[in-house]
Amino acid sequence: MVKELGDWERYRERLLRQVKDFERAKATLNEEKTKFKASRKSEEWGHQGLRGKLRAAEDLLAKERAE
Repeated sequence: MVKELGDWERYRERLLRQVKDFERAKATLNEEKTKFKASRKSEEWGHQGLRGKLRAAEDLLAKERAE
């Protein structure tokens, strides 16, 4: 029984370590996911801003050519 109890305790400790590792990895993944979403949004907004500037420049050029 002592041997079985010792085996059980080692197994339990190993499982607890694995759960803690999993929780840490999950927290890290959530942080990286948030950073990625923020980066992607800023990149999309940057592209949209550049498109807006390009359209404004094209409109200004078209007006100058019309005059």
